[in-house]
Amino acid sequence: MKFTIFKKSDKDVSKQANEILSQCEKHGFVMDDENPDVVFVLGGDGTFLKAARHYLDKIDSIKFVGFRCGTLGFFYDFEEEDISRVIEGLEKNIFPSTSYKLLECHVNDDILYAVNEIAIAKTFHSIECVVKIDGVEFENFTGNGLVLCTPLGSTGYNRSLGGAVINHDVDVIELCEISSIQNRLYNSLNSPLILSPKSVITLEGDFSEATLGYDNKSLIFEKLDKITIKQSSKIVNIVYDTEHSPISPIKRSFIR
Repeated sequence: MKFTIFKKSDKDVSKQANEILSQCEKHGFVMDDENPDVVFVLGGDGTFLKAARHYLDKIDSIKFVGFRCGTLGFFYDFEEEDISRVIEGLEKNIFPSTSYKLLECHVNDDILYAVNEIAIAKTFHSIECVVKIDGVEFENFTGNGLVLCTPLGSTGYNRSLGGAVINHDVDVIELCEISSIQNRLYNSLNSPLILSPKSVITLEGDFSEATLGYDNKSLIFEKLDKITIKQSSKIVNIVYDTEHSPISPIKRSFIR
């Protein structure tokens, strides 16, 4: 089995990395940074998102195993003390992995991908756009922006906007508004909207100088008038503990 280690950049995790190297050598794993079968991630959710983006061109064929060395860690079931047990379990193929579809965003001639969410926003000015779902006009939106997220991303930016937290094994897309204007001239749904995973969401308007965020990356386009977002065929495979429940990361992070 080929492996690599993707580390949190702002924290010393050399002890954990050395333990992984030692255990992998013990079980005959081979280090391969270019084409790994397994990526061991040491850090928090931000580190995990960077790891997924780093291996985006081959993400479907990789299993990601996270050891929590950051704060919350929605993508992680394992702690530092689990390293030996996990690597032995990987050799024996006893740990399950779950696949999650990414979102893909078509802007101009580019395609962007996100594990968590895609957002379009302006901080001090309103965005006016037509929201279409599967080619049918749904609403005219006026406000600071819109967020579309996966179930994995529902606990992030989406939740801070009042969006629904979605159990991770439910296959949907969620649309949430950012500070929509509601009066007799302007009104929109003003509520989170849960959509089918087959939905294609198109936003049409003037998005010049707006910030387009996708996970922990962002872009500003000089000219942009159409954004299309849908579920991607790309998947991220996350290895979990044998007794993992999809509700566990939500409970661990928000419920005392």
